[in-house]
Formats: sequence, C-alpha cells, structure tokens
Amino acid sequence: MENILEFVKNNKVKVLVSIAILILIIIGICKLVELKNKEYTLTEVSEYNYFVLNKDSKYGVIDVTGKVIVEPIYDNVKIPNPEKAVFICTEEDKLIALNNLNEKIFTEYEEIDAIVVNGIITNLPYEKAVLKYKKNGKYGIVNFEGKEITKPIYEEIKGLENKESELLVKLNEKYGVINAKGAKLIKLEYDNIVADGFYTDKTNYGLSGYIVSNKTTEGYRYGYINCEHKKVLNVEYNNVERILDTKNEKDTYLIASKNGKYGVIKNNKVLINYAYQGIEYDNNNSIFEIEKNDKYGIIDYTGKTIVPIEYIGIEIDEFYIQAYKDDEEKVIYNMSGERITDLKYASILKTQNENYQITINEQGLYGIINAQNEELLENKYNYIEYLFEDYFIASKENGKLGVINSKEEVKVELKYDVLQKIDNTNVIEAKILKEKASDLYSVNMELVYSVKDGFIHKEDEYLKIYSQEHDKYLDFNGKILETKEVFTNNNLLASKKDNKWGFVDRSGNVVIEYKYDKVTEFNQYGYAGIRSNNKWGVIDSKGNVVQVPIYEIIQTNSDPEFLGKFYKVYYGYGEYYYTDN
Repeated sequence: MENILEFVKNNKVKVLVSIAILILIIIGICKLVELKNKEYTLTEVSEYNYFVLNKDSKYGVIDVTGKVIVEPIYDNVKIPNPEKAVFICTEEDKLIALNNLNEKIFTEYEEIDAIVVNGIITNLPYEKAVLKYKKNGKYGIVNFEGKEITKPIYEEIKGLENKESELLVKLNEKYGVINAKGAKLIKLEYDNIVADGFYTDKTNYGLSGYIVSNKTTEGYRYGYINCEHKKVLNVEYNNVERILDTKNEKDTYLIASKNGKYGVIKNNKVLINYAYQGIEYDNNNSIFEIEKNDKYGIIDYTGKTIVPIEYIGIEIDEFYIQAYKDDEEKVIYNMSGERITDLKYASILKTQNENYQITINEQGLYGIINAQNEELLENKYNYIEYLFEDYFIASKENGKLGVINSKEEVKVELKYDVLQKIDNTNVIEAKILKEKASDLYSVNMELVYSVKDGFIHKEDEYLKIYSQEHDKYLDFNGKILETKEVFTNNNLLASKKDNKWGFVDRSGNVVIEYKYDKVTEFNQYGYAGIRSNNKWGVIDSKGNVVQVPIYEIIQTNSDPEFLGKFYKVYYGYGEYYYTDN
C-alpha cells in the first residue's frame, strides 16, 4: 500500500492526466451510445399472425388458420404488433397481457398497455416495438420480449402525434420526447410538444420537427426544434407554424410572430424580418403575401421583394399576380416580379407537362398554349384539365365531360357527368350518374371495360373492378388481366359459367363445380368465400367447406374476406376484427 501511495505521490501529474483521459474516453463512449440510440429504424410488420376476434360483443384472438387462440371473453383486445404473440386484453377495466398459449405475461407490472399512435399513415395504430408499463405508480417502456427500455420514472407516456416510434413523456409536470430505444430527443422542459406535421413520401415524418410551448402569465409562448433535435427558436413567440409544402423537402420554412409582428425563418436563419402585420404562404408558387400598414406585397422564397408593399389587395393565380392600387386600377406582375402590360389571358394554369399550359380568358373560357405561348386550342371550352401525355379532360356548354388532345381531336366522347384519372395510374374512369354506369379507358383512350353498380379498388399492383355479379382486373395502363396473372400463387381460381361460379386449376380444369351464385378468390391465408341464396360461407384451398353459407353479410362495395370460418369487419381508423356473428 505504501508503495502505491509513493508511486502516486511521485507521479501525481501523470496519474491526473491518465484519470482525465479515462474520463474523456468514458464521456466519449456515452455520447456515442447516445447518438447510436437516437438513430432509430421504424419497426415494419411483414406478416400478420394474429387477429382480433369478436363474438357477441366480447373479444378474443385467432391465428392465421382461423384457430381461436384467446377465447372471446374480454371487453376489448388490442394486438399492437400482429407478428408478436402479445395481446392486451381488458377485463373489468383492468388491463392484462396474454401470449399465444393464453398465459398471462408481464405480470410483474401494475399495468401493461399498448401505445396509441395518431396522425400517421398506417393500418396499425399502435407502437409496434414497445409497450408502456406501470410500476410503483410511474411509467416506463418495455419491448415485446420483456426487456425494460426505461425505468418507471415518468408520470405519463403517450404516442407523439405524427411521429411514429417517438413518445411524449412527462416528468415533474414537464414534457419531453424519447424514442422507442429510450433515447432522450427533447429535454423535459416544456408544457406542450407537437410534431409540425411535415411529411414526405420518401422519409414519411422523418424530416418533421417539433413546435414546443410553455405557459406564461400572458398566455402560451412557442418555440421550434428541428428534426435533428436542435433548438431553432426560443420559446418566446406568439405563434409558430411550419410551411408544409416547399420546393425542397430539406428546407424548413417557419412563419413566426412576436409582439404582433410576423417574420419567416428558413433553415435556422431569418429570411423575412419581423416587421409585418401578416404573412401568408402561397404553396403553388412558393411566394409570401405580406401585409404592412394595411398594404400588401409579395416576397419570393429567397427573401426577395418582387411586388412592392403598396397595394390595397392582391390576387394570385399560377402565372400572374394581380395587384390593386384601388378598386378599379390594377397592375399585373409575373412570378419573377416583372410588370405585364399586354396580358392576353385572365389566367394561365401550369400543367405537369412543360409543353402545355391552360389559358382562361376574360369570359372564363379555356384554351391551350404551348411552352412558346403559341395558341394550340382557342378559348372556347367551359373547362379543360390536363391528364397526361397529350390528353385533356374537356367540357363544353352542356357541362358533359370527355377527353381531347391538343389538336382538338375527341378521344373520349364528351358525354360523362364525372371523368377522372385514377390516382397513380393511367386509367380513366368515366361515369354516367343516372345510369349508375362507369366506363374505363386505357392509357391509349380505348374503352376497355364497362360496369354498372360497380366499385373500383386500387391494390398495390392492379385495379379490381367489383360488382355483385362479376369481378375484373386491370393493370395501371388499363390492360385487362387474367385472374392467374393477378393471383400468381393461387392453384385454384374463381371461374364463371352459365351464371354460376366454381373454381378451376391454372390450366382451366374444373376442380370445384359451378354451383355458387358468387365466389371470391382465395386469399393469402387459403380461404375463399362462397355465396348461395344470398348467404355467404367459406371453403379452404383444398375445396373443403369450412362454413356452409349462413352469413347474411351486407357489403355493397366489395366481397367479404374470410379467415377460417370467420369474416372480417372494419370498424374505423383502419382497425378490424373477425367474427362469426
């Protein structure tokens, strides 16, 4: 011992340096772990293994074969992640968790519950990686395998709206945000926190930030934290709003007000000073309409003033800004701020195709010009809307709709009450309402299918046209598909002959005779519906009758779906259960 003390005494500086280095290494490791925990990948569900069962207003669980795993004896059942055998059941206002052996799990806690997620695009409204538990009157989170992610230290835990896998937590009456790994994203120092709602197809809500607020004697004051969890605005503003539609999804524009003055922040820097009575953003043209001393002007998205603040009113369309000096005199500007003196059209509308622009004259009639402003179609239509390629929806005096091209050749007769392109396809749906009829046109404007009292469902890779008597399938360009092209994994396919339905194999050989009024295709679980005398039953993929037709299912816009002897019922917010009631 004396030797150690002597060594430390003689090498005091070296020892202190070594301790300092060790502390720095530990701090560095802790920061690396913290950063790693902040990097979080959303949990995806690829297989649905378990489903909620409803019988006589009581709930249980079935598996993919239709086997009852948990008897329907509970007041409610939640399945947060259908891949996992964790079921949250309500029994006389008490929450319990069961597994697929009907055993109670997580019994060491006072309470265990799923965490609801709101405001995201999903058919699973729960956190899919963690549950919240209660112990000694406080809350923490635990994963589905039972590993505690956080200690029970929080007064409250709930899902953060518009932010999957991020949780709003409360401690000492203040809110913060953690992720499903338990990493602290926002400090617990606010009276309220909401996600700003920014959304993109590529990143979902990954680029959205947070509007934070605290209550003061003068009301709430607001601040902003960006998607990297860095504070952009201190909590001192009367209002903070993010612009949700911008040219570049990586740019963050905020409109904020303080002491009655509005300004704009772009990517943490002031773009427009806090000097205005009001600021409104026009997302079609990426410009700001500003108000100061009851006068109006325009500032573009770079912060440049393109229309001076000297007008009593401003109107904006897709190409022009009309600024009014008084009730009669107006000045026309283009979107670059140049004054226009020889305006031929009252308005010009951009299209997704840079070769075409739609014009509207002073009489409200529509025409078409090209990119060089040359007239392709004179202004004589009551309405024109761009579709794709060289096709336009058009309407004349009688209000009926059809399709023309830029040469005014009629491709679809102008006779329909409703005409629209089905989202993310090149298929046109045209309706005559009085006849309850729909015609479907292909990418080449050829009539490919007509249906009465039908409904169109867009699936991941095809369109299904449903009617009470027949189903049809189209690809996204309007080509009619055979059922074997759609259901590539099915060995049996629905077939109709002499107004009766049965099933054939992939070579067309009859396997189940034509004796039903209607059938469904076999689903991924190996079950199909069969209808006789207006009642539905179920068969399996071997042709065995699982349930004789007894269900009087009133469903006008699609065929029912089955799992074992049970059929699916949707009850809102993307949630559903199976039942045999």
